[in-house]
Amino acid sequence: MDIYQLRYFLAVVETSNFSRAAERAFVSQPTLSTGIKKLETELGASLFNRDTRKISLTEAGRRLLPHARTIIYECNAAKQELSRQSPVQRLQLGLLRSLSTERLAALISDFGKAHPDIQISIKDGSATQLQSWLGDRRVDLAISVMPEAESPLQFDRLFSWKYILAVPKDHSFTNRNSVPLKQLDRLDFVHRSHCEAETDVTRTFANAGTNPHIVFRTDQDDKALAFVGAGLGLCMIPDFLGAANVAQVPVEGLDIGRTIGLIWHKEQENELIQSFRMFASSHDWRPYRSGAKNLDWAR
Repeated sequence: MDIYQLRYFLAVVETSNFSRAAERAFVSQPTLSTGIKKLETELGASLFNRDTRKISLTEAGRRLLPHARTIIYECNAAKQELSRQSPVQRLQLGLLRSLSTERLAALISDFGKAHPDIQISIKDGSATQLQSWLGDRRVDLAISVMPEAESPLQFDRLFSWKYILAVPKDHSFTNRNSVPLKQLDRLDFVHRSHCEAETDVTRTFANAGTNPHIVFRTDQDDKALAFVGAGLGLCMIPDFLGAANVAQVPVEGLDIGRTIGLIWHKEQENELIQSFRMFASSHDWRPYRSGAKNLDWAR
């Protein structure tokens, strides 16, 4: 249970509507719904009756309500008291360069609305750069891949993704549940050069004796998807990417992905880092667009 989940709970109580509650809490509706579901899971009880036209509290919800109001009141009072004495706080956030900006932008925007007294400075880089910057204290925390087991860095999982095949919507692969890796041999491909996991993809293709014909190399996802949508080639992409004229199809024999989360040094943890960690953990990380089959975005 965290402060954001309780704020979402109270917003639904006060508005009796998930959409209006999300507006009041300055988050998207999926983010609010995810936070409520996590709160219910942790408490082991449903808080709202959702089978009626008007949302109402269950018995568990009515019992939680006075406690939630007290906690939020005390938090707001403490925040107002401290804000009168403290200058604007700054959080240095590192972002993995190859991640989609869509959900990250929503997270940072929502956090800024909920915490107007905190300014976020963003620096993007590779996984190696982000870990180095954490050590040099050039960033306070970062959203990146899971570090190696022997790493001294702390890690909070946010979501996982897998590589999937991007094809034009009118391609013959579109209506298939999956495509064998061997069938990709000698087909035209777009190569995403900026993603570190591409090395694993290239190795898997080579081990299977599959040799795609690279027609275009780019370090920009929008260009890669535009080429695919125009029918100029196929592309292996993370399943969180998408475009209106692009479909996603799993590839048999290729199981490559990454786990993404927050990384930071434990000895450098402070209230700013804790606030961002709690907020990010309640964020809805499912992709806005996905034509993919058999994808699991459960957290």
